[in-house]
Amino acid sequence: MNDREWSDVARGSSNQFAGFLVGLVVGAGIALLMAPATGSDTRRRLGETAKRLGKDAQEGLGHARDKVHDIADEAKSAIDSGRKAFQRVREGADTAATEFGETTTGSRPSRV
Repeated sequence: MNDREWSDVARGSSNQFAGFLVGLVVGAGIALLMAPATGSDTRRRLGETAKRLGKDAQEGLGHARDKVHDIADEAKSAIDSGRKAFQRVREGADTAATEFGETTTGSRPSRV
C-alpha cells in the first residue's frame, strides 16, 4: 500500500470509530431516559454509564494510538530498507562507472 492508501484506511477507521461512539452515547442516553426510574436512580445510572463510556473511549484511543505507532514503525522500516537498497544500487553504479573510466557526474576524466 502506498502512503495515500494508508492514510485513507486510517481516516476511514477513525470515522467509523467516532460514529460508533456517537451512536453508543445517543443509544445509552435514550435508553436511560425512556426507562421508568426515579430522578436520583436515573442520575446514578447516567454517572455510571458516563464513567464506563469514558473508560471504553480511553481504551479505544489507546488501541488506536498503538496501531498508529505500529504503522509508523513499519513505514520507517520500509523507508530505511528503500534507502539502503538505493545506496547499494548507487554504489554499484559508481563502481561500474569507475571501472569504465567515468565519474559519477557522467563526464570522463581528462586524458593527458
